[in-house]
Amino acid sequence: MIFSSLSLTHFKSIKKGKLAFKPLTLLTGANGAGKSSVIQSLLLAKNTSENIHRFKRSEVELNGPFHLSLGQASSVLSHMHDYAQIKIELDSDSKNMKYVYDIDSKNPYSLKITSTLGENFIEDIPFHYLHAERLGPRKGLPFNPTNWIYTGYQGEFVNDAIHRADQMSRPIPEPLYDTNSGLPRFSTQVEAWMQLLIPDFRLQVKSQMDVDMVTIQYSNPHLEGAFVSPTSTGFGITYALPIITSGLLASSEGKGLLIVENPEAHLHPFSQSRMGQFLALVSMSGVQVIVETHSEHIVNGMRIQLAKHKKSESGIVYFFTQSNGITEFKQIELKSNGELSAWPKGFFDQEEKDLHELIRIKRL
Repeated sequence: MIFSSLSLTHFKSIKKGKLAFKPLTLLTGANGAGKSSVIQSLLLAKNTSENIHRFKRSEVELNGPFHLSLGQASSVLSHMHDYAQIKIELDSDSKNMKYVYDIDSKNPYSLKITSTLGENFIEDIPFHYLHAERLGPRKGLPFNPTNWIYTGYQGEFVNDAIHRADQMSRPIPEPLYDTNSGLPRFSTQVEAWMQLLIPDFRLQVKSQMDVDMVTIQYSNPHLEGAFVSPTSTGFGITYALPIITSGLLASSEGKGLLIVENPEAHLHPFSQSRMGQFLALVSMSGVQVIVETHSEHIVNGMRIQLAKHKKSESGIVYFFTQSNGITEFKQIELKSNGELSAWPKGFFDQEEKDLHELIRIKRL
């Protein structure tokens, strides 16, 4: 496990707070409550690490890398203080690193790195991240210009990642290797896990060297065996495919971090639950998984999978709220049978409220 805890001070709406991480950490809560701020702080720390150690820079951009879009530094500094330093502190099992930032008077779109403490342990870790705004259906996607096989932060290299993983015979370890697929080929394993979400799903990837792109086609029984372009199918497949691919790539590396925002996007509740189960399995392969979600089906799928494997202690849920503009979060543990240790007000209770309202209307 890479991170055991994250401490934030004066970062956006988080005045001061500390989150304990586990192999599988879920962030959920109301819109604008501060969930994304946690992920943004991790991405900012990763970018800071690269700026300091790779590029020898003393500032960090707030927009651009990892598709961060934090605006001006004045928007990142907690609005509760006219002047204060921003602090991001990360702990591993035996290591600690801390970054301290000031407002950069020369550039309102960056932060000045004023202090670094501890050991930089995140610089070289595989860092798979999928932004909430992933690419929609495309007939073809570009080649990844780097040597590292990854899907891109919006899924822009997912076709190339599948194709290159096939060429390099990238192995899939337990517990994610699907023996029913019949073949160890990476694309076949991707198919097998996509079928968890969409029964009998098939894919074909083909390199188009003359235009520097990789095309992909999909098939399922409703198409009578014919392969069609992604633009002839819905958004669900296109949004889910990079998550499945990133999870398998990360597991094949046997380490690293997978961060996914809104894995439920464009998926039916059945598929959302299955996606939650898949991400729980990824967290059992040596990869630390952090998920931001608004879906109770994602949460329940993860709970089911962890409980099945007697791994409930390796998962944790944080429920985010705001009070007077300050982010607050409640830590919810998982019991051995998958039950949650607490069910705070506003935590996935809307269905119950709606049913009560429908009963009231019926009685009237």
